[in-house]
Amino acid sequence: MFFIILIVMLAIGFGVQYVLGIFQIKNFNKNYIEMRENGRVSIGRRPSIFKSGTLVLIQINGKNEIEEMRYMQGVTVFAKFKKLKGLEGKKINQIKFQDLSHYNKLLTKAILDAQHTFNVIQSGGEIKSIPSPLMRVVNNVNSLVKKRGVN
Repeated sequence: MFFIILIVMLAIGFGVQYVLGIFQIKNFNKNYIEMRENGRVSIGRRPSIFKSGTLVLIQINGKNEIEEMRYMQGVTVFAKFKKLKGLEGKKINQIKFQDLSHYNKLLTKAILDAQHTFNVIQSGGEIKSIPSPLMRVVNNVNSLVKKRGVN
């Protein structure tokens, strides 16, 4: 009986997480569309399991200058986008690490990822997907197994 209750509770938990995830995706789409209507948008990501995951949207005008920035940072599906100030008017491809000193470490990494995304797309390249935290663990285990020669 206990096992059945446990399975039902897990199923309910996954269902609630799925529904809340849909709301978070709708929030992303709403913010992206609002910003995209006014110019190009570069997206920076810094996924994480135990720390706050971070997502940055940077709106860029025709001169490659930052017009608006928004970020979402949090561990749960309740995280929402907030406006981010401090880099308006700067050219995205000229942002230096020193310009980001007043942002937290995860936000800095996401902004630098958005800059990298912009530079790669501008040069005609293709963005490689960032592996999820779970996939990074799987890849690390696989590389350890290969190094030790275990089949």
